[in-house]
Amino acid sequence: MPTMSDRQLQFRVGLFVLIAFGLIGAMVFQFGELTSLWQKSYQLAVHFESATGVHAGSPVKMSGLTIGEVREVALDETRGGVGVILDIQERYLLRADAKAILATSLLGDSVIEFTPGTKSQRLEPGTLLEGQMPLDPLSIVSRLDSKLSVSMASFEQTSAEWRKVAENINGLVDTNRGNLNEVVERAATALHEFTITMQEAKQTLQSTNKVFSDPQTQESLRQTLAALPKLANETQQTIALARRTLESAQKNFDNLQDVTDPLAKSAGPLMAKLDRSLTNLDILSVELAALSKLAASEDGSLRKIATDPELYRNLNRSAESLSILLNNLEPVVRDVHIFTDKVARHPELLGVSGAIRGSSGIKEPNDSEPRRLPADEAKTATPATKRASDKSNLATPKILR
Repeated sequence: MPTMSDRQLQFRVGLFVLIAFGLIGAMVFQFGELTSLWQKSYQLAVHFESATGVHAGSPVKMSGLTIGEVREVALDETRGGVGVILDIQERYLLRADAKAILATSLLGDSVIEFTPGTKSQRLEPGTLLEGQMPLDPLSIVSRLDSKLSVSMASFEQTSAEWRKVAENINGLVDTNRGNLNEVVERAATALHEFTITMQEAKQTLQSTNKVFSDPQTQESLRQTLAALPKLANETQQTIALARRTLESAQKNFDNLQDVTDPLAKSAGPLMAKLDRSLTNLDILSVELAALSKLAASEDGSLRKIATDPELYRNLNRSAESLSILLNNLEPVVRDVHIFTDKVARHPELLGVSGAIRGSSGIKEPNDSEPRRLPADEAKTATPATKRASDKSNLATPKILR
């Protein structure tokens, strides 16, 4: 039977084991990032030319914070290089212009670092990104070595060319040593003239400065500059008015051309008509001259009418007689018109008796009323006889005085 000390020892050992398992679980939970097992995430794909040190579980960071991890690394047989699948926590939404950079520490650990980006659009799950490789010091040195070799070759070529230039200058100096003094004197003269020119230019600038520094001149310039916008506006209005005037003149020319084109086309017939009109006018003037000559002759009728009063009075009396005759014929014409109108309306009224029976030319007293038969005849008259009597009355013309 175990003693009290054995029980205490067993209890202590059991408690120690429980505490050890608890610490191990906490460490696993803390350092193993088991929280990612129930956190929601979305996947992104990144293509790298080379993924040295990248493996499943490698961290994915942005601005120093871990936002996910590498899910899978595989070779890209289509494009070449390496394709990396990333699990990004759902709460971290990357921007559309974020870039994936492969960073390698001195110990060889690789981390995929994302830049924050500035666009408001977000990356959709499953988007394929093009990753950027880190700078390799060895590759930089190798590229620098190749560029340095090219630079040294160019420097040697340039040195050879400068050597040739120096040799040419030395040869030129040796050949024209006697003319150097003359060249120096000419250079000194040119330099003196250039100095004089610069002094004159300086004086000119000083004079100009004095002119422009005058307050009155500055005020005039200020007024001129202030009037420039108004002048430009008036010039623009003048140009616009001139443009409208030219357009109106062009329209008038076009209208005038439209009017003159038919005249130009019909100029031939028009001139022919004008020629005929002038010919007829000449003939008319000749005839008028002949008529005036006849009127002016002593035996002419017009001259006799104008000079003989008796002939004028005879013509006047004849005109009065003709007027009276026309007035007397007016009732006759009116009766004939009435008669022809009745005949035209009732042609059956014109019988044999109407054609044979004459008229005395004097209107009878009861001519306007229908003729009545005597009492004895009215009794024996038939309807046909009455109609014939009425027709004879209507057919008899009424001649008024």
